[in-house]
Amino acid sequence: MPKKFKPPPFNYCDYRCDRCSEQENCRVYKEDQERLLQHYIKGEDPYDPNIFLGDLQTIFQNSEKMIKEIAEKEGIELDEISDKEVPRVNLREFIIYRLAWQYYKDANAFIKELEANGIPEEVHEDFQDLVWYHTLIAAKTGRLVSGFANNFLDEEFQKTEEEGTLCVINKGINLSQNALQNMLNELPDQFYTITDLLDLLKRLEKQIQTDIRQKVG
Repeated sequence: MPKKFKPPPFNYCDYRCDRCSEQENCRVYKEDQERLLQHYIKGEDPYDPNIFLGDLQTIFQNSEKMIKEIAEKEGIELDEISDKEVPRVNLREFIIYRLAWQYYKDANAFIKELEANGIPEEVHEDFQDLVWYHTLIAAKTGRLVSGFANNFLDEEFQKTEEEGTLCVINKGINLSQNALQNMLNELPDQFYTITDLLDLLKRLEKQIQTDIRQKVG
């Protein structure tokens, strides 16, 4: 018999499975471990920007599948809806996504530099937090923005999904800020890089507080 899992939290989860007591009961953990294993088997770095983009695309495909399943339960015939009626979202139109993606790229470059030079023991834990959340913030922001044009879900359900996703994004921002602040004290030679990353997180945080739906221009 297939193993039974608890309903996955997906949008409300930060996937920090090593700090969670529900590993054995969680499909999120199982799927993430399988994803990482497949990358390592292929000799791929799961945190490489190109690999991450592919994973991000898979996340969106899974989200689409989930929407179709919900629509089916609600009796909505998606096949009868024309292409013109299907909601489309250009992620890069939204300031919040541009900030999250820029932070991901800059943080990834910083991470690669530290890995090449060796990670000082004093910032090892902070480095782990930085690595973990720099991808999660971008992925969750993309997931958030992709739901803006969704007119098929119940308004209350959609609001709950959005609030849950924002909670995870804000958690990632706060922990990343703490990590970078600690690294700033220990790595004075990286002052400008770290302060630039902190500035991006501050701008992202402010954009969330101001208007998550604001578009560029």
